[in-house]
Amino acid sequence: MTLLENLIKVNGQTGGTIHQFSNGSKWENWRYFEASYYDLIKCGIEFPSKTSFDKLAKEYHIKIQW
Repeated sequence: MTLLENLIKVNGQTGGTIHQFSNGSKWENWRYFEASYYDLIKCGIEFPSKTSFDKLAKEYHIKIQW
């Protein structure tokens, strides 16, 4: 599942774009956040909730616009 697909699922939406979740955060920080997300998914870590995403986002100084 892609980062966008998972964000949409967790937020209970049927569609959307990554930009709607970015909340004006620096795009560079989002790229690092995305890379970390995929590394963690490869290790078997899941992101089933907004809280789990928010914890990772905080490490990259971004806030997800839910």
